[in-house]
Amino acid sequence: MNPSKRKFPVFTAIAGLAGAVFIVLVLAGKITWFSTEPPLEFNPNMDHQFKAIPQSGNTFFSDRKSVREPVEGTVARGQDVYPLQQGDLDQAEVLNVNPGVPRTDFVLARGQNRFNVFCSPCHNYNGQGESKVTTRGQWAGIPNLMRDETKALSDARLYHIISAGQNLMPSYADKIKPIDRWAIVYYLRSMQGIEGTASAPVAGADTTTNGN
Repeated sequence: MNPSKRKFPVFTAIAGLAGAVFIVLVLAGKITWFSTEPPLEFNPNMDHQFKAIPQSGNTFFSDRKSVREPVEGTVARGQDVYPLQQGDLDQAEVLNVNPGVPRTDFVLARGQNRFNVFCSPCHNYNGQGESKVTTRGQWAGIPNLMRDETKALSDARLYHIISAGQNLMPSYADKIKPIDRWAIVYYLRSMQGIEGTASAPVAGADTTTNGN
């Protein structure tokens, strides 16, 4: 049989065209379907296993928290422990000394990245405290980091706030590495348009850490 005289595969062409049209309509949102039937589960115990979901309630524990507090007196392997509490302001001015993190473009970019991840949800990307959290009225009083009062804080104090928290703001010592906290301070200073000061200890203040 002469190959040039083979019949055109009409059925295959029609099926291919119909399939292509169907896919285009599905991707365009023109064809949708809903079902009340449960999805096919190949391994149901993976979907319905008992597990603690972060940021959710949990009736298994008496305090109803899914995220567990570490055992008192223990430290997670590789974790850096910040020794001060929120109110230890004078001690923070002396303890928090920049270990020599350079103010380079890379460090500023790293600070911007960490700021956007951890700080912007409340303080917004521009640091002015106009994020969705504030506009929706979920948490009132989130400060504008561009205000003069914040600009007047020392770098050591800013590092302390990131590490220990302040008011409703929790501690990020277990979430942000020390070098990244300094990078955030650098980036915040660049947004504020100022150089900043290393520390401002109060004369005669008790700078001991009570053994911490």
